[in-house]
Amino acid sequence: MNCFRHQNSSAVGLCKTCFKAVCPECAADVGDGLACKNSCEEKVLQQNAMHDRALKIYGLGKHRSRIPSTGVIVWFLFASCMWVFTVLSYLRSQQVGYPALAIAIVSTAVFGLAYWSSKRSGLKC
Repeated sequence: MNCFRHQNSSAVGLCKTCFKAVCPECAADVGDGLACKNSCEEKVLQQNAMHDRALKIYGLGKHRSRIPSTGVIVWFLFASCMWVFTVLSYLRSQQVGYPALAIAIVSTAVFGLAYWSSKRSGLKC
């Protein structure tokens, strides 16, 4: 494969942004990829920064976390509060509050589904 600009020069790789073949004279090494010199360098640096931020957001690679995702934590807290509310209302009145019990059961099921889905997908967002 030959360089996009210099048809007589062999390419050393492809630009990470425009995917054009570049020779050593046209290539700029920007860390995680090659870029066209004076043309695509800034875009490739931006792509690399976006990629690194995405890894942090989703908790992938070296950013793996043991802390569950925010959604799982929220559903756990909501389900826990509903169970506490249900138990306290039963202790006060000696009657089961069926609406609160139903909400506690449903929120516990949603918490379990969110936890299972988070574990299966491996995402931490």
